[in-house]
Amino acid sequence: MAAPRPALERRHPPTVLMKVVNPVVRRLAARGKAGDTLLILHFTGRKSGRPFDVPAGYHLVDGRVTVFTNSGWRHNFAGGRDIHVTLHGARRPARAVLVAEPDEVTTVYRGLITELGPAKAQRRLGIRINVDRVPSYDEIREAVTASGLSMIHVTP
Repeated sequence: MAAPRPALERRHPPTVLMKVVNPVVRRLAARGKAGDTLLILHFTGRKSGRPFDVPAGYHLVDGRVTVFTNSGWRHNFAGGRDIHVTLHGARRPARAVLVAEPDEVTTVYRGLITELGPAKAQRRLGIRINVDRVPSYDEIREAVTASGLSMIHVTP
């Protein structure tokens, strides 16, 4: 018998799909045609020294541009980092700071899931909710710690 799924888990699109979609999203965001939900993070890898242009969805959390992810590139922003961001079609300097503290991340995720509703939150946050309600604080915290869910505050 298979173990039951957790109440909340991170959902990643297939890699092949992202290889097709990301260049299109980059072009749209660079031209200001991606609406109020997408941006591009421009940074150099701390270890690799390679340049990255990462399209990402964002939300305004307490007036701050915030990206939600558990992708490996998030570690580039531990301790804060000066980068560039393309937001609303304009590239500008920014400060990006990784927030990985589980209680803080859990609180923000729970607030957004409650605000957006579970169905919309799944699409906007890249998560799968396996219960027919807003997951409890403890259920979300379990997903945060198990999946490395975190936030990046971006200050242009």
